[in-house]
Amino acid sequence: MKHAHIVGFGIAGALLARELLLEGYQVTVQDAADDHSSSRVAAGMITPITGKRLKPTWRGPELAAIARQVYNDVSRQVGRDIWHDWMLRRIFREPQMQLWFQERTSRGEFDHLDVRSIQPGMHDGTTYPNGGFEHAGVATVDLAAFIEHMKSHVEFTSSIPADAKHIIWCTGYRALHHELWNWLPIEPSKGEILDVEIKDLDIDVILTNGTWILPVLESGVRVNGRFRIGATNDWDDHDPSPTAKGREYLLEQARLMTSKEITVLGHRAAIRPSTQFKRPLVGRHPEHLQHYIFNGLGTKGALQGPWAAQQLLAHMLHGVPLDPEIDCVRWWKG
Repeated sequence: MKHAHIVGFGIAGALLARELLLEGYQVTVQDAADDHSSSRVAAGMITPITGKRLKPTWRGPELAAIARQVYNDVSRQVGRDIWHDWMLRRIFREPQMQLWFQERTSRGEFDHLDVRSIQPGMHDGTTYPNGGFEHAGVATVDLAAFIEHMKSHVEFTSSIPADAKHIIWCTGYRALHHELWNWLPIEPSKGEILDVEIKDLDIDVILTNGTWILPVLESGVRVNGRFRIGATNDWDDHDPSPTAKGREYLLEQARLMTSKEITVLGHRAAIRPSTQFKRPLVGRHPEHLQHYIFNGLGTKGALQGPWAAQQLLAHMLHGVPLDPEIDCVRWWKG
């Protein structure tokens, strides 16, 4: 049987394992089982609009369609939905955001979304000092459930088997410290999130002013009064431990959105394998041809991961050229 070996089993490793299994491969895995990995901490959010300038997400509709198909296929195998659709309400933090919104709307950049403008003021208990807008096209993916499901379909080992034809490294930010991959432009970013109780906040949408408040689901069912608040983005601190500074920042931003009492139940942190250009890093090592990389998913792993896994599989097994924006060899200097 054809044999591939994956090093690291977060969202990248689990997505690639799924594609390899569909091709009839035996898949073995080495994994550090790190509770602080970004895949185990992340909210798994997919959003079609990015940043305070409200830019449409890179290849948003195309990548979201692929992601939805992959996660819905897995949902049928798991026996419950791991994909959940949301409406999201964006709160403008400064007047300029209203102008950006109007300009992009007039250019038709949001025509594929169900968009509703929100005027300045108080709406459903939330303050919109400069207005905002509500839009569809947002989803969350239960990444932990997806990874746990895929674990049952692979074989875990403590070393690289001698008969592995392909070895794929999905080790996140740790690739920076590996001799095969330390030339890649991975820039670790630390993210912190809070698990909280907000008893009287009754919403079925995601709120964001740059920081988000996300209702908690368990097995796809809304848990009353429970939310997650996130996430920070620190490019300098690479210690995967929660900080008082991160906690206070998240609470401060959440209190700008709701006056309800917030009780912190948990506080987690992880280091994301980010890149400044916000694209995955995928491909074959230019000299060690048995070795491949699948990395750099950053804050967009739930969205970009399924497409990037299919790109890598087609390249690895069938020689199909990678999309040049994600091909790791663009960074190789020899």
